[in-house]
Amino acid sequence: MHVTLGDLPPEILFLIIAYTLSGDSVPSNILCVNHQFRNAGVEWLYRNLCFRSPEQLRLFAQTSENTGVVLRSVTVDLTGKFTRSDVWQHLREALCRCRDRTEKLGLGQKQIQLEALCLRLHSYSRDTSHHVFEEALSVANPRIFRWTGPDPDHHFSTAIVAPVASRLCRIFGTWSNIQDITVTNITFSVDQDNSAIPLFPEIPGLRTLYVGQATFLSPGSVAAIFCVNRMPNLERVRLVDAYCESIWGSRIRRSDIEKAAQIIMFSQDEAQYEGVLLRIRKLLTCEKKTERITGGDRVEGGIFLV
Repeated sequence: MHVTLGDLPPEILFLIIAYTLSGDSVPSNILCVNHQFRNAGVEWLYRNLCFRSPEQLRLFAQTSENTGVVLRSVTVDLTGKFTRSDVWQHLREALCRCRDRTEKLGLGQKQIQLEALCLRLHSYSRDTSHHVFEEALSVANPRIFRWTGPDPDHHFSTAIVAPVASRLCRIFGTWSNIQDITVTNITFSVDQDNSAIPLFPEIPGLRTLYVGQATFLSPGSVAAIFCVNRMPNLERVRLVDAYCESIWGSRIRRSDIEKAAQIIMFSQDEAQYEGVLLRIRKLLTCEKKTERITGGDRVEGGIFLV
């Protein structure tokens, strides 16, 4: 018996089209096959929005089409593209439009409940629209958040500048659904001291945290996550190629976090400090990934930095 794609059950057809559209194919090539393909393709595209240029963001924010599809994920991937300062404005408008659409569906949400929000782009210290960036991300409420640099992994570049990093850490505290955070190519404020101020606010539901290619990350702010914040669901914290200062200094080791925790817990009793120390050793790993050709922190042996 001859079976065509159109004869497949809708659930199977949807998975096939979703897999095809997740690649580099041109969506119109598939959507023009027939009505079945178009309906399934449109549903997947609007459920998992992916923007690969500022122009796509702008056009989406301006359109008023309502497909009746509940949004699941948003990806902004500007790899190899020049990121204009108005990208945050377009992202805010696009997310606000999606939120308004969910209200029309009767869901009544002040924030968009997302499975994932993924960014792959540069921010710029001279950009004056950082407050717009904060407004844009505050519209969402993702379970998974990832912001990685658009450059190749072996390029140690800064995608998240310090003013944006500080706002981003505040935003994390407004997301009630967040469980998984990944940020790379990030630099923190150089005036951070080894105090007991946590890297970000209390996030009760957080399970995993990955910070990679980070500079000017205070060991004290990381230690305070274990000493000050109460996050019972936390399962793993990974610091990969994280530096206390610039990349010409030394990577953060777990012993640096333990020493910072000892300072924070100085006025506490011995049992409390031992409990924090055990939690750090159970949940935290400091790792090396990308080695410089010359200079910098030369790590011999395994990838784990103790």
